[in-house]
Amino acid sequence: MKPVTRETVSIVHNKVPNRIRLRVPVIKNKATYAALLRQNLLRDSAARGIYHAEPNIITGTILIKYHPAFHNEADILRTVSQAAHRVADGGIEITAKHKEPKLGKMRPQAFFTRELLVSICGNVIAGLILAAVIAG
Repeated sequence: MKPVTRETVSIVHNKVPNRIRLRVPVIKNKATYAALLRQNLLRDSAARGIYHAEPNIITGTILIKYHPAFHNEADILRTVSQAAHRVADGGIEITAKHKEPKLGKMRPQAFFTRELLVSICGNVIAGLILAAVIAG
């Protein structure tokens, strides 16, 4: 695996107002770094106006949607660049959830919960009663 470099963050697309796509080389093919960057941008007080961050690890880009009252493009570029450098330098702690992204997700066998079964049974019983009333 190649070492993480501190390459610059650059603008890929910025023609749509309040929306910018940035190339962030640090996250290319690194799902853990992408998740850390996204989480950092959405929770950081300096990035208060950023309400959407969608990284793409295949292309190494991140789509940012922001509120213009809080930021302009230069602010977004600087904020994302600083966050990406913190991720690359190890300034943001990698938790067990980031190392194993399926850790917080529901297991397939947990799909049929008690509430779901009660709901299905209730609908079946209600359907049978309705059918009996209509037929009777």
